[in-house]
Amino acid sequence: MSMTFAELVGRIAEIGCDFRASREHSEVVVAVPTQHYVDPHDGEKSLLLHVMLQENGQMLRICVPEVYAMQGFEHRGAMCEAMLAVNWRVRVASYVLDESDGEVRVVCDMPLEDGVVTSGQLGRMLTLVAWTVDQFDPAIRVAGTTGKIDFAEVDARVLKKTQEPRRRKSRTPREKRELADLIKAAGGVEGLRKLLEEHGL
Repeated sequence: MSMTFAELVGRIAEIGCDFRASREHSEVVVAVPTQHYVDPHDGEKSLLLHVMLQENGQMLRICVPEVYAMQGFEHRGAMCEAMLAVNWRVRVASYVLDESDGEVRVVCDMPLEDGVVTSGQLGRMLTLVAWTVDQFDPAIRVAGTTGKIDFAEVDARVLKKTQEPRRRKSRTPREKRELADLIKAAGGVEGLRKLLEEHGL
């Protein structure tokens, strides 16, 4: 059995965020405050996330429409490259471009099929979509206005706040040899582990 609109509204109500439900448009609009992103329509630091059921309740979509209008930026190529770089960095949300009018949206799709989304799942998706738009906005705007793509500041800020380890780059051949020599000198992996424990590492 697919998810109903009433169930969707109930899940969002359980989360406890500000929202407006429209059965006519089959969507719930959730208001979220931001730190960096400024709504181009009202100049407020906020986002409107549109949550909707599609395919007769078998697909859930979270969408932030009109995040950017490409025609308002001089360096569109650099801006698109920056948005693709963000897509590579994040797990859930994606920047998408409507090439017919230059509208950039951020979307998150979740197949439900015969299941329903929990309030915990929905809350996490809403948080990640809003976080993506807000945290990467400065870097994307710089790319669009100057042509410079630089994620150093935002990566440092995100790394400082996140509790999860960043994706580790593969070791160089030299690092692999040095690690193998270290393991051999310690008498194997267990020997190395004991040695590290003895030194409180």
